[in-house]
Amino acid sequence: MLWNISTVVPLITFFLYATLLVLIVIARPQTESRRRFRWFLLTMTLWSLSALLVLVDTARATIWMRLLSASAMTVMVSTYYLIETIVDTKTILSRYVIFYGIISASLTLFTNLAIPEAYVINSEVVYTFGILMYFLIGPSYLLLIYSIFRLTKNYQQTKDAIQRNRLLYLIIALSLIVLVSPINFTPYGRYPVDIAVNGISALIIAYAILRYQLLDIRVVIRQGLIYSIPTMVIGATYFLIINLALNLFKQFSGVEIFLLSLVVAILSALLADPFRVRAQNMIDRFFFRDKYDAAKMLQTLSGNVATILDLNEVTKTVLAEVSATLHIPTAAIFLRDEKNNRFQLITQVGYQNSYQLVEFRQNHPVVLWLSTHDQPITSQDIGVHPQFRSLWRSERADLEDLNAELFIPIKVQELLVGILLVGSKQSEQAYTMEDIITLSAVANQTAVAIENARLFTSEQNRLREMDTLYNMARQLATTDNLYEVAATVAEHAVTSTQVSYARILTREENGDYICRAIFPSTLPSLAYRIGKKEPLVAEHFYNWVLQEDQAAIFPRDDPNLYPEESAAVFFEDTLSVCLSPLKGIDEYIGLLILGDNGENLQDSFSNITRRLIDVISDYAASAIQRALLHEQLEENFLETIVALANAVDARDTYTGDHSQRMADLSTKIGEVMNLESEQIEALHWASILHDIGKIGVPDMILNKKGPLSKEEWEFMKEHPVIGAQIVAPIKFLRTVSPIIRSHHEKYDGTGYPYGLEGEEIPLGARILAVVDAYIAIRDERIYSKSHTHEEAIAEIRRSSGSHFDPKIVDVFCKTITG
Repeated sequence: MLWNISTVVPLITFFLYATLLVLIVIARPQTESRRRFRWFLLTMTLWSLSALLVLVDTARATIWMRLLSASAMTVMVSTYYLIETIVDTKTILSRYVIFYGIISASLTLFTNLAIPEAYVINSEVVYTFGILMYFLIGPSYLLLIYSIFRLTKNYQQTKDAIQRNRLLYLIIALSLIVLVSPINFTPYGRYPVDIAVNGISALIIAYAILRYQLLDIRVVIRQGLIYSIPTMVIGATYFLIINLALNLFKQFSGVEIFLLSLVVAILSALLADPFRVRAQNMIDRFFFRDKYDAAKMLQTLSGNVATILDLNEVTKTVLAEVSATLHIPTAAIFLRDEKNNRFQLITQVGYQNSYQLVEFRQNHPVVLWLSTHDQPITSQDIGVHPQFRSLWRSERADLEDLNAELFIPIKVQELLVGILLVGSKQSEQAYTMEDIITLSAVANQTAVAIENARLFTSEQNRLREMDTLYNMARQLATTDNLYEVAATVAEHAVTSTQVSYARILTREENGDYICRAIFPSTLPSLAYRIGKKEPLVAEHFYNWVLQEDQAAIFPRDDPNLYPEESAAVFFEDTLSVCLSPLKGIDEYIGLLILGDNGENLQDSFSNITRRLIDVISDYAASAIQRALLHEQLEENFLETIVALANAVDARDTYTGDHSQRMADLSTKIGEVMNLESEQIEALHWASILHDIGKIGVPDMILNKKGPLSKEEWEFMKEHPVIGAQIVAPIKFLRTVSPIIRSHHEKYDGTGYPYGLEGEEIPLGARILAVVDAYIAIRDERIYSKSHTHEEAIAEIRRSSGSHFDPKIVDVFCKTITG
């Protein structure tokens, strides 16, 4: 037998299909699609093998030719059942095709009705077909065409791009067989055309498996191709070289032939090894782009993580490279929290969000083991090692849910700072020692990067905290108004923690909680709550947080919450809330409530954020308590001033409700003039306190029946200034003080104390002057009798433009007479 193109082609084709068959047989699990694909590969392997044996065992060429033809028929039958699995539909032919395959293969193999004879002349196969051959091969050929038709129909119907590519390459591979097979019935149907096409079809199917995950066996196939393809090519080349050398040196024999073969083998090996390495690299680049190159992964990580200072980005980069390179569907990194020394999940691949709550305590058996050992621990070790019998039931359940195969320590200077956790490989093969060494190298390489990122993040957080607290302290120092303080705290809490909203509640003496501020104030579900009492059902949670003296996180889907409780604590689009107590010097004064709707895609209430919340709460408690005390002082001061104003009214000869009647009338005029609420409120208090300065006027002057002397009048004209000075220290009454000071000024500038003229006089003072004059005319005094309403209106109209603002007089007269 001579090695030439006619023998090398079926040999290579045989190796291709045999390799695919072996890999499919050992692949796990054995799904229905894999089992049918296995039968397809078996028939193709027999087809290729019989094509080779026809040339190798020429004495029995007829037997091998019959096997070749029978295999071709069974290929088309196995193809039909394989396509049936891929398109996931069955036809009426399914139950009969297998019987056709058995009958046609048996008649072809064991009778001379299909192939009477075959023989080989000068490496050329000569054969004849019996009349039955066309009746046997025809249905199988149509069956193959029908299978391609079903694939094409499914290709047109599916919208999945990956599935379309899978079907496309399978259609191409089978179509090549369909197009070339008829050559066997023509004068051109000679070796190795149809066998070569079968080999090409094998390569196309392998490419579909590798590139588009046909049948989900790409990892297994890849490993086989890396070794089988170079081996087959090198082997075939070697045989060709040996065969050529023997033909060139026919005169050699015995030891000379052996030495010649040895020299050729050594030279072939030396020349073939670089080709083998290059072929393996070419296959890896073509199908996987170096994803499985561990060395390149470590090099990539070394360059990437060295430039990343964000802790989340570092861990995400590590997991992305590890999972892609080693083909691991699930992996996670747990890092130690400096505050509570627990190892908490920071980054994961393949797990659901519910695993965010999984953590390892400081004395967890896995943590203790990894702290004292430098090598990884496997799930099998955890299952059998006595040290892990102390696992709590919940911890054992967490480990089972995580379904981790390896736990790799991440250490910095012998200190365990994290745990790299990886699940089973997608190929379901066990981790080799090389894999474990690679993962340990990844852990060691990224440990320093993680620690650098942690230090950088910690420093950035401290700077952010300092900046937040500095800006907040500056703003809080400028006001003692409770609502302004609460609004400032709420705004800074949201901007610094990146949550959705913040609320400030104060706890009243009777135990009620009042909402003092909300940021942002535009939230439709919250804005109406400012200044309102919190629902009674929520007080249970608020009181519990104050008793625990620490912030608490409540998720919206907490199963322990009743619907009414959830409605009271949670609001629209809020996934969780953080309740942080506000503790004053010797008592709890309220709560800082932060809500998260999950828009920032991060853990809004991480331990770092909660530490910042604690600091903000401390500052807020101090500022709010100061504002509450200041508010109480102002209330006390205001009560004192009101009492003084009432005392002045009692000393004067007015009726007891003089100031209140002025306040009611002034407020009414302000509303008619569409003044802002703040102006109307200032007008109200100015009416109540307008004559408080008379507290310093002696009774002998205040109640004198006759006209005042010049000295007495000068004394009396000071009472607006004195009144303004009395109320000025109260921030709440700062806008009231100018009205009191100017309410005796006249529009023409002849009033007192400063002789202001026209619009130099505050608007509130001009209104108060008209109202005061009207009530003074209407009331009976010690130096004047009371007058009728009409007389009072007439007098005010006469003084319009001189004593009073004409516009205000018009509004007043229309209002009072309406």
